[in-house]
Amino acid sequence: MDKVLRILILEDRGSDADLMEFELLDAGLAFTSRRATNEKTFRRELERFSPDLILSDYDLPQYTGVRALMEAKARFHRIPFILVTGALGNNDTRIGEIIKKGASDCIFKSALHQLSPAVHKALEKAGRENWIN
Repeated sequence: MDKVLRILILEDRGSDADLMEFELLDAGLAFTSRRATNEKTFRRELERFSPDLILSDYDLPQYTGVRALMEAKARFHRIPFILVTGALGNNDTRIGEIIKKGASDCIFKSALHQLSPAVHKALEKAGRENWIN
C-alpha cells in the first residue's frame, strides 16, 4: 500500500463507527479516520480533512446520508461514498436512488463483513488503486 487512506465517517453512533473501523482494520486496510456526527462537523471535515473516502450512515438527526452525498459530490466529484445503513432494507427502492445519485455502494450494518470489499471496489472504480493491498 503506497499511502494511508483518509476516511471520513459520518455516523451519530460511536459504536457503529467503531465497528466500521474495526472491520477495515481487521481486513488490513491502512487508514486514518475522522468522525462527523452532524451536518456542521461533516462540512468542516470535508474541507479540513480532505478525505479519500466517505462512509456515511443514512439516517442522522437533522441530516441524511443523501444530503451528505450531494454535499460531497458537489465539492469532490469523484470521491468514493459508501452508505452504511441499518435504516434501509434489501428491497428498499431508496437504495437504487442513492446509487443513481452517485454513491459507490450501500452496505447494511448487519453485514459489515462486506465493507472491506466494497471499499476496495469503490477505490478501484475511482482510480485510487494505490491504497489497495
